[in-house]
Amino acid sequence: MKLTSLARRALGALMFLAAASAHSGELFADSLKSTALGRDLKFTIYLPDGYKDSTQKFPVVYLLHGASGDEVEWARKGGAVETFDGLIKRGLIRPSIAVMPTAGSTWWADGAAEKVETALMTELLPYVEGKYKASTERKGRAVAGLSMGGYGALNLSLRFPSKFCAAGIISPAIYDPLPPEASAARRATQFVHDGKFDPDTWKALNYPAHLDKYTAGTARVPMWIVSGGHDYLGIALMSAQLHSRMMKIQPKQAELRIIDGDHEWMVFRDALPDALLYVDKQCAAGG
Repeated sequence: MKLTSLARRALGALMFLAAASAHSGELFADSLKSTALGRDLKFTIYLPDGYKDSTQKFPVVYLLHGASGDEVEWARKGGAVETFDGLIKRGLIRPSIAVMPTAGSTWWADGAAEKVETALMTELLPYVEGKYKASTERKGRAVAGLSMGGYGALNLSLRFPSKFCAAGIISPAIYDPLPPEASAARRATQFVHDGKFDPDTWKALNYPAHLDKYTAGTARVPMWIVSGGHDYLGIALMSAQLHSRMMKIQPKQAELRIIDGDHEWMVFRDALPDALLYVDKQCAAGG
């Protein structure tokens, strides 16, 4: 199946579908009291058309934002609602829930400042699966993200492969060995030690540190990796290196696409439909 071609055809219907409210999903704000964070964890949730009257559970995609983003960024800037509506309406993906949590500039990790990974895995997932008609099975739980969120989606997949059936990794800020000076990671409190950016903390939390354990396990998370070819942060190269590594571990479950554009919202928006198509296909097949 040519995912890019399908995604382009789907995008052509998005504006029309967005106006067809009878066939549109709904967006809601929610939050939970997080013990791991010591504060509320806010998130936005997309519920597909037909959710209210359905007796079935829906697959869930956890959509992670980039550095300094929030729980509404994917919807406001990334066209997430229109994309889900369009793909679902055309039957290209299953009716799905999208959960878009907020994490500031924490890099979705248990770092020096906050334990966001713990909050996601031990608090957010159970909360969503308890309150909403969300699948509790691995084949019904996927993760995707852009930039810092791509870093998070990758790390969560490698560290918890039994929890996620597929991952969409969009313009991932997975600098190896270290982030460039222009990266927000250099200023993130999660990687600070003695008042300054700590290379050892970065390396301990970045994805290469998790590869050995992931490889030794049996669960595999199919990955759709995409970057803008003109990404000023060098993420196209980082994406290619990640793909090369994953091909050695799971050669039939890693895809790479380099598309036109920089580290920008037009790239993130354009990348989302193909990522969702791949993720849903892999998860529907059992992950």
